[in-house]
Amino acid sequence: MKVNYAYFFYVLLFFILALTALNFNYVEGDDASTILHHTLGRDSNLQPVYSPYHSMIDTMLSLVPSQNEGTLRYLSVIASFLSGFFVLFFLAYLLKDKFLKHEEHLTFFLFVLPFIIPDILFNSLLINPANISFALILLAHILFNKYLNSKRYLYLVLSVLLFGFGVSFRWNNGFYLFVLFGIYLLDINNNTKDLSFLNQFKKSFLIFPLFIISVIGFIQISGYSIFDIIDVYKYGSSYLEESDYSLLAMAASAIPFITPAFLVLFILGIINCFIDKRFMPLLLLLIALIPYSLLGIYPFYKYLICILVPIVFIQFYGFLSIKRKVFKIIIACTIFLPWIFGLQLQSNSAWGPGFEIKIKNSNSGDLHSFNPDKSTKIEDVKIVFGSGMALPTPEGPRPLYGFGGVFLKDWSQFIESNSNEREKAVKYALENKCNILQDVDHAYIFTKLSEKNLQMQIPYSSTDKLYMRRKFTSKKDTVFVDVFNNKTELFNLETMAKYRQEGNCIIIYSSYSNIITKLKGVYLTKFEQQGAYWGILKK
Repeated sequence: MKVNYAYFFYVLLFFILALTALNFNYVEGDDASTILHHTLGRDSNLQPVYSPYHSMIDTMLSLVPSQNEGTLRYLSVIASFLSGFFVLFFLAYLLKDKFLKHEEHLTFFLFVLPFIIPDILFNSLLINPANISFALILLAHILFNKYLNSKRYLYLVLSVLLFGFGVSFRWNNGFYLFVLFGIYLLDINNNTKDLSFLNQFKKSFLIFPLFIISVIGFIQISGYSIFDIIDVYKYGSSYLEESDYSLLAMAASAIPFITPAFLVLFILGIINCFIDKRFMPLLLLLIALIPYSLLGIYPFYKYLICILVPIVFIQFYGFLSIKRKVFKIIIACTIFLPWIFGLQLQSNSAWGPGFEIKIKNSNSGDLHSFNPDKSTKIEDVKIVFGSGMALPTPEGPRPLYGFGGVFLKDWSQFIESNSNEREKAVKYALENKCNILQDVDHAYIFTKLSEKNLQMQIPYSSTDKLYMRRKFTSKKDTVFVDVFNNKTELFNLETMAKYRQEGNCIIIYSSYSNIITKLKGVYLTKFEQQGAYWGILKK
């Protein structure tokens, strides 16, 4: 079958990504925090796990005999990268399972699917338990379909077990149960016209509690109880409500997920479903959205991953509705032009104008506001052949289009450059007996010290209420890493004067470039900025 060529294309695509984009350094702070617990002896008193909702990844990493930072980091990156491939592979399989009668159209659609949603690829380039979780859940979905078609209970048992195992890697991916429930209730795979919804609904009470039991069971195996699950979901809901969201950051996260082609095909699909009175895919999407009606909808791939299958189903119907050649050319342009051309912005930010981050001299501005919406000023915009401007997101940098150039060259260089900054900061601190002062309690520097075989033997200590201290030691080196209780104290001259009595020089490392540029504005010549994320504060 022609459709199988798409699978070979995915192998080739990920092989190219492995050569050009895959980098084994940390992409964002969650990566480092996940690994740090295991490099510090898996002692929660020294370093707790990053989060309970990733419980199974910690259980799996605990099975690795080595506590070497590099070994754990490489294994985690490889596992996440391969899971990204299987997400794409299993998503294609589900589409083939449903739409094989449209083989010619389906084959082309599967070839362009990663170009329509490039965030599938971006999320494969960092330590990402959500990717591992979703790959397992999609496989559980495939087995559930096989159960519905054959009524063989073995498929149901395997589906239930894989679903629970997958959710334990990322608890909120349990929302995917609503997709499976919709598939079962609507009998969407068989397109049965004469449905007894009440009958299906009654039967669901025999089947879907098994999935819930499986989830609770695997989370229990990974060290947490049903009460922990409830607490985590409560915390997640309140966290989303209280967070100070940046519209620029949200847009940056949305760009590689909700691409022009994504939007056009989704809208066409909805129109086509209404015209043809094909309401099952729309109902499936509405059922899948039920948990988001409580938590809210945010345009992030990892957050909305549980509604990806219903969305892609609808998009394929939109793709089928395109009959005229001129419209097919337009769709092809919306798919591929964002990969070829990017937008580069000149601004007062350290980010850009290309896929880069640089040292930026800046006035101090509002020292208590770190929301880029309030400080970023765009000065010029231009279209370029190649990578667009790098934009910060919680899942690492994303380009303002020009995805092709980023994957072929700029992504790996960007991540390597950030790692080199941490390397230089730690090297300078060790050679010059400097303390390292961080803005927040991120794990970038801690893991870099662990990489150099420095270890922490005691938990955080505190000499006063101002900051918390960690002591890392090896046979020949000792370095103190301090974190203020409030990052705005970095700009308090009186506080910093007191802290600077600690030593002759202080390395300040921040995971946010705008903090470093503000420090330059406050301390002027006393602060020597060495990179986008660090500098040296001298007496």
